[in-house]
Amino acid sequence: MDDLDFRLLAYSAHFGEGDEWRARVILGREAPPEALAWLRRQRLGRATGPVRLPADNKLGILPRVVVPVVYQNVRFGYLWLIDADGSLSDEQLELASAAAVDAGAICFRDRVVSQLRTAREGELVRDLFSEDEQVRGMASARLVEGGLFASRGDVTVVVARPLAAGAEGVGVDEDDRIALQIALDTVSARLGDRGSLRLVRPDHVVLVVPSVTLRRSPEVPDALRTTSLERLGRSTKWRDVHVATGSPAHRLDDAVTSYTQALDALRVAEVVPSFAPLVAHEALGIYALLAAQPFDQLGTYGVHPSVRRLLEADRELFITAELYLDRAGDARTTAIELGLHRASVYHRVRRIEDVTGLDLSDGQHRLLLHLGIKVSRLLGLA
Repeated sequence: MDDLDFRLLAYSAHFGEGDEWRARVILGREAPPEALAWLRRQRLGRATGPVRLPADNKLGILPRVVVPVVYQNVRFGYLWLIDADGSLSDEQLELASAAAVDAGAICFRDRVVSQLRTAREGELVRDLFSEDEQVRGMASARLVEGGLFASRGDVTVVVARPLAAGAEGVGVDEDDRIALQIALDTVSARLGDRGSLRLVRPDHVVLVVPSVTLRRSPEVPDALRTTSLERLGRSTKWRDVHVATGSPAHRLDDAVTSYTQALDALRVAEVVPSFAPLVAHEALGIYALLAAQPFDQLGTYGVHPSVRRLLEADRELFITAELYLDRAGDARTTAIELGLHRASVYHRVRRIEDVTGLDLSDGQHRLLLHLGIKVSRLLGLA
């Protein structure tokens, strides 16, 4: 039995002659690509009862009967029976139809249970990120006690958000959220039952996983990004999807901290492209501290006049100052990365000191300039 996309749901033992298609479907869990076009030509979506399909020697398909799996007027997939010699009687086809109805009832029940579980999970995960500590504690307990999440020590939050390609004001609409929901569900399914928690927010999706899962499967953030891009489709609306990972939280009811850190990391990645498209809060360095502050306050207090003078004077000097300070004042390394002679770096450092009025041999002055440069990056001034 297949679902509506011809992915294998279940199969039984087979007696008698089999064919290549059956073997490939069971091994690959879905119809092979070359068979999908053949299946679509059969227009099975219109079928209301058993349909006999002819053989196709080229595809390795024997004659078979397909029975739609329908319950409460909802179509869930197709039940297949190989009938190489056309010997299935009307009575046997009636039995197959009855079995398809039973299968549809099971699918219907599973879908309802899954929808209820997803809705309940969504409510509790929203509470998990509440500002109220008591609400977070109750949500955490219910998620674990209700069998929705297997608590295994530290948890980490992964957040994915699409990045608009064009003008500001482009928002995530309902179709985009559905696409992101499917991507989130796809990645979550790979982690197994109770292996993750999911939440769809207005402009991003959230995945909560045990930290040990990310250590064993570090490809999860990239999988969420690529799957999201696939589901959003080729569009001029979105140019990328950024995925951020918070630092591990010791308990599930502390997951809000990891969530906040992931959002901070997204903010940094949007204005400092070197961190995109996959960014971990633990890799942000000084940006982790700065991003935790409201950006309006950073703009008021964080950019020292000396940094503004450097920005206005010479973009090349600004870049040199940032790299020089990033490399702890190592002129040799700075020269190599800039493709300059070391003497040229020393010359630029003197010019930086002249423009800013700072003494870069003084640790306090270096700190002041370094922080100011990073704040300028966050504010999009540089």
